[in-house]
Amino acid sequence: MDAAQWDERYRASAGGVWATQPPAVVREIAATLVPGTAIDVATGDGRTALWLAERGWACTGVDFSSAGLALAAARPGGDRVDWTVGDVREWHPKTPVDLVISCYLHLRDSAAAIARIAEWVAPGGTLVVLGHDVENIAAGGHGPSDPAILYTPELLRGAVDERFRIERCERVTRTSADAELRDGHQAAAIDTLLHAERVR
Repeated sequence: MDAAQWDERYRASAGGVWATQPPAVVREIAATLVPGTAIDVATGDGRTALWLAERGWACTGVDFSSAGLALAAARPGGDRVDWTVGDVREWHPKTPVDLVISCYLHLRDSAAAIARIAEWVAPGGTLVVLGHDVENIAAGGHGPSDPAILYTPELLRGAVDERFRIERCERVTRTSADAELRDGHQAAAIDTLLHAERVR
């Protein structure tokens, strides 16, 4: 979907598309970090950026959908986040940050996009990427059905170089209690998680 299609989807939603909280595994990892500067890539209607800001992070939420960002900015705490319209394939921050999070960014060139956002992580900082795994199709979980844009642990592991120490790169299963959509979904979903620390 392009920016115009996402704008249409957000405008048609009743207050937002996605769940109000970030995925549980993202919260688990971020909760162990000392707040600093952060970028939430493809922030959508802002759930992860807002959660980070509530916990003291100076956060920028980037998305190419202005309609999604308008929903995000209107939420409680929305004034604490720097909402920025930008395409991950072209936009870049002025300076590297302590934490870069990307949840469910699926592109034809996903590996290149992940390698690009990894450059935004400062030495000593953290990269967290979570997205639908290719095995999610057979499992019947919510998400895209095109295997060409889905993740595997091998794809995410190959997107970072020797400057990063990989803490976790694996498939994880989300239950209906950790649904991606605001209205929930019944089937369990299979995601791929990358958690890496930039060591130099």
